[in-house]
Amino acid sequence: MENNSETAYSFVSQYLFINFLNTINIKKVSVTDFLDEENGLDDWLSLMTQQGILNQQQVEKLYKSPIDVERVKEFRGQWWGYLSVLEGNEIPFTSLATYTEDAPLFIDKTFTPVPSKGGTEGFLALLSFEMIQAFQQGVFNKIKKCESPVCYAFFIDTSGRRKWCSMEVCGNREKARKHYAKKGNV
Repeated sequence: MENNSETAYSFVSQYLFINFLNTINIKKVSVTDFLDEENGLDDWLSLMTQQGILNQQQVEKLYKSPIDVERVKEFRGQWWGYLSVLEGNEIPFTSLATYTEDAPLFIDKTFTPVPSKGGTEGFLALLSFEMIQAFQQGVFNKIKKCESPVCYAFFIDTSGRRKWCSMEVCGNREKARKHYAKKGNV
């Protein structure tokens, strides 16, 4: 993902946890896990900083200790599974509190949460805190999975009508596919 981390993600959300869930890309039967790539987590954290989703103080704190990529991938997998079957299922939001207890957050002068510990604990605490906030603000009711058959990215549907994670990528692909199917070219 070196220097092209922005193009690796078809959609970047204002929510850190949505972007984290979307670090795995599934297209048909091929899976790309950006966290498995060389410097994948570092590149992703850099992208989140460039996009203004994380600030320098948060990232510096996270790098105070190593981040166990396997542990964060396990966390991602659990939440990806919960959100994939969101409708009608109970989601264990109380489990998120344990992560924020392991690495409490403090609020800096810009009202930004900063983990008290670095590394894995701090990273999971930051994600958990944002997820708890999003749940309390009703954001979880608006989480959708992209309707493109070759994309499984999550996004927040604020309009109630959105279908794709990115109109520029998945939306255009689907429209083009339907257009060619009508013409009998597919």
